[in-house]
Amino acid sequence: MEKPNIIVELNQQIDLKDEASKSESSLEESLPIPSDNVPLMDLDNGLVGWDSLTDTANPQNWSTTKKSILMAFMAVISMLSPLTSTLVAPGIPLAMRDLHSPSPIIGSFMVTIYMLGFTIGPLFLGPLSEIYGRYPIVILSTWFYVIWLLGCALAPTMSSLIVMRLLAGTGGSAVMVIAPAIVADLYSVRRRATASSVVVLTQSVGPALGPICGGFIAQELGWRWGYWILLIVAGSVTAGMTVCMPESYAPKILQKKTERLRKSTGRADLRSMLDKRMSKKALLARSIVRPVKLLTTSPIVILICSYCATIFGFLYLMMTTIPQVFSSTYGWTTSYVGLAYTPIGLGMITALLVIMKTNDAKVIKLTKQNNNVFEPEMRLPATIYFAIWIPISLFWYGWSVDKHTHWIVPILGMFPFGFGMLGIFLPCQTYLVDAFTEYSASAVAVSRASMSIVGAFLPLAGPPLYKALGYGLGNSVLGLVSLVMAPIPILLYKYGGYIRRRWPVTL
Repeated sequence: MEKPNIIVELNQQIDLKDEASKSESSLEESLPIPSDNVPLMDLDNGLVGWDSLTDTANPQNWSTTKKSILMAFMAVISMLSPLTSTLVAPGIPLAMRDLHSPSPIIGSFMVTIYMLGFTIGPLFLGPLSEIYGRYPIVILSTWFYVIWLLGCALAPTMSSLIVMRLLAGTGGSAVMVIAPAIVADLYSVRRRATASSVVVLTQSVGPALGPICGGFIAQELGWRWGYWILLIVAGSVTAGMTVCMPESYAPKILQKKTERLRKSTGRADLRSMLDKRMSKKALLARSIVRPVKLLTTSPIVILICSYCATIFGFLYLMMTTIPQVFSSTYGWTTSYVGLAYTPIGLGMITALLVIMKTNDAKVIKLTKQNNNVFEPEMRLPATIYFAIWIPISLFWYGWSVDKHTHWIVPILGMFPFGFGMLGIFLPCQTYLVDAFTEYSASAVAVSRASMSIVGAFLPLAGPPLYKALGYGLGNSVLGLVSLVMAPIPILLYKYGGYIRRRWPVTL
């Protein structure tokens, strides 16, 4: 899928602007973390690479303005896609009434089925972006998401709505795995955590923001209007991306450069330095298998995915209980029930500010102490300070609801969960990107798929769990599980380097 010609002119104009980015690059060079490997042109040996270390065709040398435009698109779509999963939560009773579906389990499944699409999509969309480039996969899949939003808005039955939400989730999942990979395309190791934090925040705050908006929309306009508004906003953003988004995947950029040079020089022997020298069929087969291989052979991926998926499942389990808790126990209206999700989002924003302030600085400090040798595990120490807040929040929220305390108590109890969750997810995702840089989309795809499948099905266990144990004991069980798993990032910080060398994964 080729980009419109206007993008070439726009990118050239942006690259001519913003000379201030050069001083930023100079500052980076003074930092102790070594530069990422840069393949440079070697025409004598028939190898095509970047013209120089400062070649502006290299996405890591793009101007700040150009990078910011791309990151803004990624941030907005990264928020809208997961927001779609929970926007309908406050309006579930209205949708069930209109579509004649009295089963509460079906109502919960209507929310979580979207996350099942997040399980399916990443496993092939992320790897496909490593073959065909970021641009065509992001654009096509996001338009696919937008089209099925229209289907959701017009759904005549509950079964059709569930199917269309599954398809919308599959399309919307692409940006969830490709946006972090684009961060790796654009930013060197020393600046990656700060850039990643923006993407992870928008992806994480979306599910918390969805019910806040959805509550007011469902009560004032009807539950279908949530989809109409999403359709308008997401369609507009996707149209802008189609015109303005540049390709950022270095192997794809160098492949096109090689093709141009072959034509202009008549040298058929030229090849990209990042060329795998495999047929597209072989590349596709390997790419589809790659996420499964990571999940089954890399202890690092297995541990990170298990921990993050568990916490993510607990988030959706908590969020599916909120409408019932605050409408039945506290008598809140649909619109006010949506506001109950606010503390989770505020906790995430607070964690983002802490991570942005401390994580890159901590990595630089640890690198200096390690004879200026960077290790991906240096991203992980901060997680222990955030991990402890997950069980605290689950105990706090569960027992305050169980004992029917004043509504402010469970509301405040949800803030630590958002704070702890984002404080765990940010370093863990950046760690995966750093540890599997070239295949970062596949690594993040595995993480996203595992999180999504747990997020899709664990909430279905909520009603029987809380019916049997109550909110107090039920959330205490979840809290104990999260407490047992909390040391995982610290164990990886201590032994991750040894594990990577002892069990290397051939991708």
